[in-house]
Amino acid sequence: MTLTKAELKTLLAIEEPIKMIKLASKLGLSKGTLSALLHSLEKKGLVELEGKKPMVVRPANNKVTQLLRRIAIDFPHVNPEVLTGSNLKVISALDVKPQPLWVIQLKANVSKATLYRVLNELMERLIVGKKEEGYFVSERFALFKVFADEYFYLQNSIKVRGFDPNASLVWSGVEELILATGTFKGKSLGDFQLTGLSRFSDFGLPLISSGVYHYYWPARELSLEEVVVHALRLGRDARELLYTIVLLKGKGFNEGKLKRLAAKFGISNTVDDLLEYLKGMNKPYPFPSREEVEELCRQYFGGCDYDNEGKAD
Repeated sequence: MTLTKAELKTLLAIEEPIKMIKLASKLGLSKGTLSALLHSLEKKGLVELEGKKPMVVRPANNKVTQLLRRIAIDFPHVNPEVLTGSNLKVISALDVKPQPLWVIQLKANVSKATLYRVLNELMERLIVGKKEEGYFVSERFALFKVFADEYFYLQNSIKVRGFDPNASLVWSGVEELILATGTFKGKSLGDFQLTGLSRFSDFGLPLISSGVYHYYWPARELSLEEVVVHALRLGRDARELLYTIVLLKGKGFNEGKLKRLAAKFGISNTVDDLLEYLKGMNKPYPFPSREEVEELCRQYFGGCDYDNEGKAD
């Protein structure tokens, strides 16, 4: 789902509508090789193909192609191949503010070895810097981060349309997403898993649907911690907090995993407040009253005595 070096080189060569035969000559590629590259780029929403004899290729009119063209103009000294493969994943996972390695790895969905290799390469090119708090994208190259984010947003949007033309993308990560749809398609459909409050029923807390269903991709199954974090990422109002607290008190959970997922999905502050509430600290609205929580605990779980004390992996 990332860009290959060959795809990027091809894309940069298409500055305006061009006949395929002329593009093949420009790139020094056979028609067969170029055809495969163009159809891959078309699937990724980056080029448009018109006609057959002759076939005309034009760059797609979207933010990704516009940003790439701007990068090529503003950074002529930087090898554009830095925006391909795992590099693209890591750049998207980075921020202009320092982040620890483990957070970047979670967001990038790459191995530790790959992460180290990519970061070292990006640091050599001065695209990435390092402080005591972690690694960050240099402000001068912030446009690279914008490009990477827009690229994965486009790919995820295409994935969403394939799942349901009427669905919308509500959270986009590096080769992962959460969508919203008004059509229930079962608890799982391929690598799409129903998530959020609608999935709480799997853990003993059935709730009346609001008519909007959320699906996470890609996964074959979801843990309680994943479903909870997805629910909180989608909404952190009184309803989400109340039912999340009841579920966690009723079923128990892995605190370490919950914190890691919260960091990945950008809701660490919310989860920290939630954990403090579960350990007895009072929190203002939208956190629920203790009476509300205990009533629902009795209703669904026959009572909730579990406080998750000391359980952290």
